[in-house]
Amino acid sequence: KHPGTAWEEKPARASHSLALSKRLPGSHPEAISRRMASAPVPGSAQGRPGIQPASPQTEIQRLMRAGMQLFHDNEDFQALATFKKAFLLSCRLPEPPTQARCLFNLGAAYIATGKPQKGLKCTRKAQKMGALEKDGDFSFNIAVAYDNLREYAKAIEFYKKAVREYNASKLPNAADALVKLAYCLVGTGDSASAAQSFRLAGQAYQEAQRLEDAAMAMREAANYFLRSPKYCPEEVLELLQVCHQLCTNITDPELLGNLHNHLGLHYAELKRFGQAEKHFVEAMKLCSGENFALRKRAVLMQNLGGIYNALGEPQRALGYHSEAADIYGVLGETAARAQCLYNLANAHGQLGNYQEAQGYYQQAVRSFGDAGKRRSLPNLPRHKGDQGGGR
Repeated sequence: KHPGTAWEEKPARASHSLALSKRLPGSHPEAISRRMASAPVPGSAQGRPGIQPASPQTEIQRLMRAGMQLFHDNEDFQALATFKKAFLLSCRLPEPPTQARCLFNLGAAYIATGKPQKGLKCTRKAQKMGALEKDGDFSFNIAVAYDNLREYAKAIEFYKKAVREYNASKLPNAADALVKLAYCLVGTGDSASAAQSFRLAGQAYQEAQRLEDAAMAMREAANYFLRSPKYCPEEVLELLQVCHQLCTNITDPELLGNLHNHLGLHYAELKRFGQAEKHFVEAMKLCSGENFALRKRAVLMQNLGGIYNALGEPQRALGYHSEAADIYGVLGETAARAQCLYNLANAHGQLGNYQEAQGYYQQAVRSFGDAGKRRSLPNLPRHKGDQGGGR
């Protein structure tokens, strides 16, 4: 971080935060959590014209379809109850493949509703009973169960197995598994391997034409390379450029705004302040209308102010820091407001306005205290004799 500059580490949380929700899991991944059996239940009766007598097979098929719909509508607990009914009904039939298929979906529903131990037990049993799911789906669900149990070593093993089993025949599924694998690796502190996994996921999403997911995965790859003990700046810059190119295909303004803000942050970390400015400005343009969020505007104002401080343009920085401080004050975010007050002090110090700088500095110290965060702030430049305000 540039001395005297406060880089906001993340934008206001939104539906695409990290921006990896629902399509890609975010910092707390839960979206790509489980695979479901979607083919018709073996042995089930197919619809025919006229009145059909009720049968266990047709009822199981109806329950399976209803459970799948509830699952895709994120009604996971209702889906669990429905799949449970289907499995109990299947136990009355002498059809192990039907029972196995119902048990596989029941296991996925248990995992989705926070019961990974039960989910793991059902999935393993369904596998032994000969459920017709692809091996990649079994490995993926087992990995998610271990992931939820925080048994990361086992989760990593099965995510890798799922990636191998999906291979090129199911690129989107393989990419989903790579993303989940990456977050597991983050959980173990292996940022470099996580970054590699995100990059592979991004490439797979590109091949599968899931360009929004590709952009988010490439951005995460850059993020975790930057968090690695040793990283190559040129490698990070290449990933940021790929992400930027992918952004030209994204039409969701909220996601696009978040991506531009993150790109700006990463360029700032690399001290490429001119490129950072361009991305923050693009993000600001998207922060309007239905996509307008007051805190998001404050974040972008704070980031732009920090960029202009770093570029040696403190006069331009003043307005951004001031507006960001006002918004944070309205939102009651005392610590964030304190950081902006310190940024204002720094900008005034660069301009030689030492009295104003000292005033804002003291306000920042008090505000950090009010927020319960005792921080040791760097001293501001002082006026020296008759030198008139230069550093």
